Amino acid sequence: MPKIMRIEPGIKALPAKKKVAAYARVSKDTERLLHSVSAQVSYYSDLIQKNPEWEYAGVYADSGITGTIVTGRSEFGRLLEDCELGRIDIILCKSISRFARNTVDLLKTVRHLRDIGVEVRFEKEQINSMSGDGELMLSILASFAQEESRSISENVKWGIHKRFKNGEIGAANKHILGYQYDDEQKKYIIIPEEAEAVRWMFQMYIDGVTLRDIADNMNKAGIRTTLGNGFQEASVRQLIFNEVYAGDIRRQKCYIEDPITKRKVPNRGELPQYYMADSHEAIIDRDTYAKVKAEMERRASLVNPTYCFTGKFKCAVCGANFTRKKGKVRGKEYVDWICRSKKEPGVTCKSHNYPEHRLMAICAEMMETDGFDEAAFTESVKSITSLADGSIEMQLYGGEVRRWQMPPKPVKPKKPKPESKRPRNLFDGKIFCGKCGRRFGRAMSDTTDGGHLYWYCRAKSNHGITCDSVNYPDEEIKDIFCRVMSKKIFDEDFFTKTVDRMVVQASGSIDFHLKDGTIKTFETLKLRSNRHETTSTDEFTGMIRCACCGNLYHRYCGYGKYVYWRCSGKHKVRTECNGQDMADFNIRKVSAYILGMDDFDGKAFTEQIDHITALEDGSLEYIFKDGRAKKWQRT
Repeated sequence: MPKIMRIEPGIKALPAKKKVAAYARVSKDTERLLHSVSAQVSYYSDLIQKNPEWEYAGVYADSGITGTIVTGRSEFGRLLEDCELGRIDIILCKSISRFARNTVDLLKTVRHLRDIGVEVRFEKEQINSMSGDGELMLSILASFAQEESRSISENVKWGIHKRFKNGEIGAANKHILGYQYDDEQKKYIIIPEEAEAVRWMFQMYIDGVTLRDIADNMNKAGIRTTLGNGFQEASVRQLIFNEVYAGDIRRQKCYIEDPITKRKVPNRGELPQYYMADSHEAIIDRDTYAKVKAEMERRASLVNPTYCFTGKFKCAVCGANFTRKKGKVRGKEYVDWICRSKKEPGVTCKSHNYPEHRLMAICAEMMETDGFDEAAFTESVKSITSLADGSIEMQLYGGEVRRWQMPPKPVKPKKPKPESKRPRNLFDGKIFCGKCGRRFGRAMSDTTDGGHLYWYCRAKSNHGITCDSVNYPDEEIKDIFCRVMSKKIFDEDFFTKTVDRMVVQASGSIDFHLKDGTIKTFETLKLRSNRHETTSTDEFTGMIRCACCGNLYHRYCGYGKYVYWRCSGKHKVRTECNGQDMADFNIRKVSAYILGMDDFDGKAFTEQIDHITALEDGSLEYIFKDGRAKKWQRT
């Protein structure tokens, strides 16, 4: 019979207290609203601390900050950081509009808090973010809060526009160079010492001094901006182009494009502007200001000059205006008129281009004058239009339309095709690159001895493709094949019957894939003569000895940066030496190859190699410390 044992229930663990915090926000720093924030802080502090199941985690409050954006709300950011650190379990908030007025930001923030286990409770709307219908209600009510913010913004803008119209609004910048705004008098008051700097700046501009030089002169004189910074070209431009120095004020130069994003953009005619003339005492008199305006127009005309065809020459293909393009080809200048669309990225227009002298001749022909008369053209011609076939249509102010027909293009005779292609080579289609897999092609070298046939990876001649595989002379491949196959003379028939393909590896080794399935490899390290690297290796000092004269190789620098190793016997009297110079980076590659490494290792080289013998043909023989010898044969 089984034995039954009773297990008494254990002591139930007390539920852990929830860490609760609250968030409050007002959008303005008025005395009434600041009192509201204090009241909310006191209310929530008392509410949390009275609940025995809650642990007080603090009250976070932002004042004078809009709820349409998250950035800039320091306390809100600190609240989210503490939630991430696990310091808060529940957030209390008076209403959705206090938490955020931007629907996207609200839902994104609440969803993230829910994912990390933080609950948000909105007291006014009675919404819990953890409840089933919480997100639906949040979406609806947050949209209302966002539209309420937009409505408030429109009402505020309407009030601002009304005050603009009545001239009641104060200055946005209380202190600009030369002026200080007086809130009691509600106008700008001149600061005499700063006003002199302003007059000097305007006089320099009238005298033709560049904005860059004006800024430099102001800085050299010790004059600083209202923020205490040095003048820049942009800051000088902003001051000179400001009508406030003539005693006027222009309102609504910029406006808030969207009350949610708060992005300020220049007013380019989207909203009305309000110009208040003689609103305060001027630093610059009207005559001086008129000279400044004339200088502005003069400088603008130099940047964007106008011509008789400007604004009158249109494209019938895309509807854009033609513009003047000036350039230089092979030292010769040219001036063309082209469709402006051709300058826009991603836009294609197939309209014709017209050299300026040719366009003038066409217009003179249509106006029936001996030569092009610019004054007559400006007075008589309303517009000219470039048609799709290159013809030009001219419309006069009287309503008459004239047309110039583009002559047909002359037919170019077709070049005869070559009678035959170059003769096929034995190695065509047989050599492949082991680095990129492309096929090798053949070319003739441009050397003083008349050139020789060599083979190279075709990837080197393709745009956008780079392959640094080695090139091989045709005769060298034949010689290597004979050595691999133990043949004294290269036999074309034997090669065709035996070899399926050849693969040139990165080191220069060649794998011969035979038709019977076997692979025979010619192992070598072939250096690239067309590449040069800047290296200098101390480990080679006293290690390389010349086989011709027995002297050591010394290091020297060529062209100020490339390091070579040269036999010192070449500089000694009564010593004849034919030892070849070796580039430092090539000796590093050979040493790595001899040691069986991908890259040169100075420590391994010193531990294993006793010395190197440089042979007369440029080959290198490595003598190991254990007595072994290994030779790299220069090809």
